[in-house]
Amino acid sequence: MAGELDLARAASRAALATEGVSRLGSGIYAEAATYGAGEKVEGVVVRPGEVEVHIVAAYPLTRTIPELVAAVRERVASEVEGRRVVVAVDDLEVAVE
Repeated sequence: MAGELDLARAASRAALATEGVSRLGSGIYAEAATYGAGEKVEGVVVRPGEVEVHIVAAYPLTRTIPELVAAVRERVASEVEGRRVVVAVDDLEVAVE
């Protein structure tokens, strides 16, 4: 069984590899991060039985927000050992061309 930081890193990589994700978000009302010895994985909160991922979607959108959330959820779920995956869209970011 992987530790919380390992799960957070894996979830982060999976979310960032999803088309339409610009970057991970930091949370809206409270900081979204997983902490460990000398390290912080921003944008991912690991809890018992659940992983919460905060994303910033790239604009213009290549698909609807619900489709993007489903794609992130599916990709992250394959990396987090059967835990429930919650995806929060913190913001949209205009892509610089």
